[in-house]
Amino acid sequence: MRAIQDRTDSPEQESASRHRWRVPELAIGVVLMCGGALGAILLSRSGDSTVVVVGSSHSLARGTKIAAQDLIALEVPSSFASSFVTSKNASSLIGQTMLINLNASSPLTNAMLSPTEELNPNEALTSAAIKIGNFPADLAVGDSVRVVTVPDLVISESHEPLMFSEVVIIYSIIQTTDNNDVALVTFRSSLDLSMTIARAGEIFISRVTGSSLQVSTPFSESGQ
Repeated sequence: MRAIQDRTDSPEQESASRHRWRVPELAIGVVLMCGGALGAILLSRSGDSTVVVVGSSHSLARGTKIAAQDLIALEVPSSFASSFVTSKNASSLIGQTMLINLNASSPLTNAMLSPTEELNPNEALTSAAIKIGNFPADLAVGDSVRVVTVPDLVISESHEPLMFSEVVIIYSIIQTTDNNDVALVTFRSSLDLSMTIARAGEIFISRVTGSSLQVSTPFSESGQ
């Protein structure tokens, strides 16, 4: 009878025994859960391969003409790669014009750039020295604009400024170093308008609404 009593564990001993078994079981469960989560992450990453696309090597301002040194290779997940220009098409971007401001190390899309087209037989490039303040401060290459001309009183009897309905493209803008009051602006326009620009005494530029997501200047149309 005493031997049987000696083998019977007290309630405190049974509780301690259960606690000793629960701690290892809990630790194993946590390890299995963490291992499963880590495996899922690794599987997800391995399943989403990367693709090399074209990116900006530095910050690019709107109106910048793309050169080879402006471009770098970037890796993006393959699930997003279709939105960007792939590395094999990088050469097609050379000479195109940025339509937006872009931060460094950002992937490029075709919608961000405007291709440079050959001049048509009825087009010409005409440059004019235009006073600072006669055009929008953020005017950039590729903007669509209308020109307002003030006649040269030496060769014309008219004093009325004229705004022409023809939309022309800003081909280049150069800030002269010897005169900070003017900029040399080159227009891509028809032959007729090119002659008018060349004869003008003074030129103002009015940007067309919607050009490069900007608002046009408040010139009122009073001419042709």
